[in-house]
Amino acid sequence: MSATFIAPLSSLSRKLSSALSGLRIAFLHRHHIKILSLLESCESAEEFAQLHATIIRRGEGADRFVATRMLEFCASVSLDMSTATRIFDDLGRPDNVYMWTAMIRGFINTKDHVEALRFYDQMTNLGVHPYKFTFVSILKACTAVRDVRKGCCVHGSVMKVGLQSDVYLRSALVSLYGCCGDAHTASHLFMESLTNNCVVWNSMISVAFANGEIEMARKLFDDIPERDSTTWNAALNGYSKLGLMDLAKAVFDQMPNRNLVSWSSMAAGYVQSGRAREALKLLKEMLAAGIRPDAVTMATMLAACSQLGALDMGKWIHAYVDKSNLGFDVVLGTSLVDMYGKCGSIGLALQVFNRMKHKNISSWNVMLCGLAMHGCGDHALALFKEMESTNIEPTDISFVGVLSACSHIGAVEEGRRQFHRMCSTFKISPKIEHYGCMVDLLSRAGLISEARDLILSMPMEPNMIILGAFLNACKLHGDLSTAELVVRHISRLFPSDVGCYVLLSNIFASRNEWDGVTKMRKMVKGMGAGKIPGCSSIEVDSVVNEFTVNDWSHPRWRDMFDVIDQMARHLESEGYEH
Repeated sequence: MSATFIAPLSSLSRKLSSALSGLRIAFLHRHHIKILSLLESCESAEEFAQLHATIIRRGEGADRFVATRMLEFCASVSLDMSTATRIFDDLGRPDNVYMWTAMIRGFINTKDHVEALRFYDQMTNLGVHPYKFTFVSILKACTAVRDVRKGCCVHGSVMKVGLQSDVYLRSALVSLYGCCGDAHTASHLFMESLTNNCVVWNSMISVAFANGEIEMARKLFDDIPERDSTTWNAALNGYSKLGLMDLAKAVFDQMPNRNLVSWSSMAAGYVQSGRAREALKLLKEMLAAGIRPDAVTMATMLAACSQLGALDMGKWIHAYVDKSNLGFDVVLGTSLVDMYGKCGSIGLALQVFNRMKHKNISSWNVMLCGLAMHGCGDHALALFKEMESTNIEPTDISFVGVLSACSHIGAVEEGRRQFHRMCSTFKISPKIEHYGCMVDLLSRAGLISEARDLILSMPMEPNMIILGAFLNACKLHGDLSTAELVVRHISRLFPSDVGCYVLLSNIFASRNEWDGVTKMRKMVKGMGAGKIPGCSSIEVDSVVNEFTVNDWSHPRWRDMFDVIDQMARHLESEGYEH
């Protein structure tokens, strides 16, 4: 074959190869875009699981691009990280820094900062070099667990690669040192910054609030060259966490643009400050403003319903979550269980709990304590046994639920056994709540001497709840001498509490010892104590209204008193007396 023929053929071959390679790249590009589009359209863990199964079935799980995008999706929407870990492990410990960083971010988003730090150590030990956003993420983990030593090591690595001037890294370092109590280093890093970039400035404002330096935070807020949404949210969140809700509201009202973070921070502040009504009012305003709440916001609103006992509003939020496909994650599921339990609907709490595909220790604890609170002791103990069978280790809160359950059903032996297990097997030091449950359990069973010995053995002073339960048991079982000793002890610890004197007066009355009754009543009168008015509440149109005796605070109190008067006259006309 002539050379003149071979040369064009070789050139044609190269062109064909190049064209085929281009087609393959174009196909893969379109294919990746399709997968990316499907990932972005996922709205729940269930939809992601279906897409993941399809990718595995087609043999595309080992594709680095696809795997990285799946890991980033898990990290961004805070899915259960067990799925992400399986994807990552199937790749055989890759040397791709973006995959490692996606995993670290995922653990941080799910609040598992210890695991994030462990992954970072594994990554560096395998010789995978971190990049800017790896450092930013791991510094957040160090800040969350207050590990300033680890943070200093990361700071050294940042300086080695010459990234110490990056505003995002400098911001993360300011937060690290400031939140770990090293205000001097945080201030030095802030002042050393060659830029007036608001990213670093915002971190310094948050640090000032975190350390209670309100005047410093206010000055930084006033002096910042330019305020962005993060600046406003830093001030709003700072005041909210300190319980200064009037100042937080003033910032909220002045904000030029409110985003989801702004509304959520305001709602969380109201709930933490015990102003749940205002939080639920904020939800209505938020929806009217066209802001779509996320799962975290709705968990906050469910906590507000729990505080108020607003069952109807809680049910509405549950329906909204289902309809909006917000994602039935562990946090939201646990919040729903807690809300239903505290609002008196333990059956619905169980339904939600049983529907949850993923449960953490908080989920089990909320259900345990809910069952115990409703007197379902046997069911609570069975649930505790089931929890242990799933290899979830109980915490101190778990044992509060268990011991409370034993107290409600009078299971003295089981209570003793579980209290012993808590101390010996799980090495949990009993808190005052555990002692309170045990004293209540023993007192109800009439084991007054054993309850008294347990109180005397406590490493801390008993509180009014423990002493009150013990005193009530003394009344129930007619142990007047012990009751008088308890009252003397209470009078030393809680001199302004009159409840114990009233209870002792009742004990005297039950034994026809009227001199003792007269003495107690004189003491109560001398303390200037009056009867605490009863309080009633009713939920109407998802708003809880509270009323006390002679309460004129409600805006429609005149109308309500007119209705009560009409009812009284009608009853009298029918022959009823009051």
